[in-house]
Amino acid sequence: MTDPLFRMLEKLPSAEYDRARADRVRARCRAVLERSRRPPRRSRVQRVAETALAGLGAIYLVEGIRLALLMFGIA
Repeated sequence: MTDPLFRMLEKLPSAEYDRARADRVRARCRAVLERSRRPPRRSRVQRVAETALAGLGAIYLVEGIRLALLMFGIA
């Protein structure tokens, strides 16, 4: 850096801390973080579909076990 550049930089006013602005930014950041922590809401259709899929999976598993037991002559 050259000497004239340092002189220009010295003429710049120093930054002042604006407490109110900092509080507003902090509040906005906290609000965004709070929203991102909440799990997304699922619709009723999604909940019913998930339940139905879990039920079908359970039926498939039970039928697979039943067939395996029949193959081995246990049931």
